[in-house]
Amino acid sequence: MKKSAFLVFLILTIQSCGVDSDVLEYSKDQINITLIFPEDDSECTEGIIVSDTQSELVFEWSDENDNSPYTVYLTNLLSSRTELIASDDTDVAITLDRGVAYSWYVTGKINSSSEIWSFYNEGPGLESTIPYPATAISPVSGASISQTSTLVNLIWKSEDPDNDIVSYDLYFGEVKDPELYGIDVTETRFNDIPVEAGKIYYWKIVTKDSIGNESTSEVFTFSVG
Repeated sequence: MKKSAFLVFLILTIQSCGVDSDVLEYSKDQINITLIFPEDDSECTEGIIVSDTQSELVFEWSDENDNSPYTVYLTNLLSSRTELIASDDTDVAITLDRGVAYSWYVTGKINSSSEIWSFYNEGPGLESTIPYPATAISPVSGASISQTSTLVNLIWKSEDPDNDIVSYDLYFGEVKDPELYGIDVTETRFNDIPVEAGKIYYWKIVTKDSIGNESTSEVFTFSVG
């Protein structure tokens, strides 16, 4: 959900089924507890996955007057159901539904309360595995190709458990630390690279996935003739 759409959703939801107006007036007069996390008007992607539909999030606040014990008032803005959670400390772990907007505030022992904050619990983001480093298919590393060759086709193989490889960067040259030769290559080969007899060439592949993870292969080498 885009943040702008999320904020509009929160405003409309709070107006229609949010915290009672009497609570809002009470909070204005008694605010001396400062909420810290989850942040107001935010999309929360943190926490611990409990199941496909729930995650556990640690709520945090501060109170210079130490008015413990505290009560967290947590309202599910989808169902309008409010849950009360007690805590002796200025933090508490709470299990939430994923993909749901919430509002929350905290009260203390003696005439103390916080502002009312709202957030969208997206839940922890998807984990992504880094692609495996590419391996040389042709020419294999250390190979010697025909001295009559004037062009070479480089072929490699790379795998990713997430199956989300998007492109490759090819480094190629006559030095052991080759320079960038081809960027954002979408196939596992690069054709018609000029070569000369009697020379040694070096190359490597950087594999990139859709999340931004990268892996770098070892430096492969081959000679001509």
